[in-house]
Amino acid sequence: MNLKKIGGKKFLVNLLSDFILSKIPPEEKSIIKVIDCENFYVLKGKTSSKEVLFIPNIISEFKEKYSEYIENKSITHTIDLIEYDSELNETLEIEHTFHNNTPNCSYHWKEVEGFEGYIEIDEIVYVSEFPYGYSLQQGRDLYYYMKYIFYNIPSNYPVTSLTLTLSKEKNEDGDQGLIVFDEFFKSEDERLKSAILDVFDFNFDRLSEKMKKVDWSIELTNPLEEHSELKEVVKDFIII
Repeated sequence: MNLKKIGGKKFLVNLLSDFILSKIPPEEKSIIKVIDCENFYVLKGKTSSKEVLFIPNIISEFKEKYSEYIENKSITHTIDLIEYDSELNETLEIEHTFHNNTPNCSYHWKEVEGFEGYIEIDEIVYVSEFPYGYSLQQGRDLYYYMKYIFYNIPSNYPVTSLTLTLSKEKNEDGDQGLIVFDEFFKSEDERLKSAILDVFDFNFDRLSEKMKKVDWSIELTNPLEEHSELKEVVKDFIII
C-alpha cells in the first residue's frame, strides 16, 4: 500500500468510496469502487443491502464535510452503477505487507520520510483501492487483524518488513491459516508464525465490533496516525 497525497485525486476517490460505504449498515457485505474520469465520477459496486442510497444527497454531504480537501476539484457529474441486494461471498483470505519503524505499519518508512514532498503522478483515470470502500466482511477485518498482529510483535524481535497471509479457515493441522514471510531474508519465519499461533485467538468478530465504532476516514485524512484499537497489547507474547 502506498501513501496518497492528501487532497489528491487518488485520495479523493478512496475517501469518497469509504464515505459511501459508511452509509450502508456495517453488517452488510459491500464493495464500493469510485472512478474519477475527470469529467465525471463513476460509482461502481455491489452490496447485500436492499436499501438504495440517494447519491445526490451523499455527494452534497461529502463535499460539505470534506471541503478543505476538495478545494477546486469538481464532483458535479456522477454515474451510479451500484448494485443492491447482491450476493457477495465473504473474503476468507488476504495477503498484505507491513513495515516496522514507522507510525503506521501499512507504509514503509521511506514513504513516510518523503511524504510531505510527495507529488501525485498523472493518470488517465483514478480508481479507489482496497481497503477503502470494502466492508469488514470483504477482507477489511482480516487486514485490521493482521495489523493488530504486527503491532504486537515484540520490539526486540529482528524484523523490518513482513508479508502476512491470513485465512479465516483452519489448515489440515487444525491451525489458523497463516503464512509469515520475511521480506529481508526472503523466507518464511516459522518461529514467529508459531509464536503468533500460540498467543492470538483469531477472534475476527471481536476486533470487527471495535472497528465499527471508529472513524475510518482518518486512515486517509491523517494516514500517519493509527487506530488505538489495533495497538492494544496482547499479553504474554514471547518468542522463544
